[in-house]
Amino acid sequence: MFVKLGNWLFHYRNFLFPVFYAALFIPSLPVFTKTIYAETAGVVIILAGMLVRAITIGLVYIVRGGRNRTIFADNLVTEGIYHICRNPMYLGNILLLLGFGLFANSLWFMAVFFPLFVLFYAAIIKAEEAFLQNKFGDEFRRYKKNVRALIPHLDRINTAFYGHSFKWKKVLSKEHNSLYLYLSGILLLLLLKERMEFRLFIVVFLLISVIYGVIKWFKKRRLLED
Repeated sequence: MFVKLGNWLFHYRNFLFPVFYAALFIPSLPVFTKTIYAETAGVVIILAGMLVRAITIGLVYIVRGGRNRTIFADNLVTEGIYHICRNPMYLGNILLLLGFGLFANSLWFMAVFFPLFVLFYAAIIKAEEAFLQNKFGDEFRRYKKNVRALIPHLDRINTAFYGHSFKWKKVLSKEHNSLYLYLSGILLLLLLKERMEFRLFIVVFLLISVIYGVIKWFKKRRLLED
């Protein structure tokens, strides 16, 4: 049942998950009485999530976007960051949503939407594991036994990335849309909570929009390819 739910969520995730970001703007009681605590904790965790995603993409990256919106993998990657954590992209996404929930200082989001988001990802992970175990058999079972699904093995950091080079162009190429969404969301939350003046919001938003447009221009002309 959980695997079936995971397959269904994987198929429709691009339509469902933006709803969670929209939920950040629902009026709610605060998590912290002092906004600065919420914003500080939120920014730190958001940056951690962005870093995890960047490392995953910039070093050893696997394609798990599926095929025809169904779970698919052509090979089992166990090196680099995947030697530390089996699902680093999902870990990064969970950290991002946790960070945004704290940054928005939304008790409603943290109590309802964030746990639901984690539950959805747990179902997707189960569905992916069922696929990988069926395709790779004992190889995946050994990998699953030695590497945790989401909690990283921090003691392996020194050796996990040996021999790998970080490709920042690949990160910009694949992450520029997400980065634009993250930064725009932060600015909008600051504006709605009256933590930023409208004029400053417009200036900063235009600045990041110009940078985003330049990156799109570079990508279109294949200048971000290694």
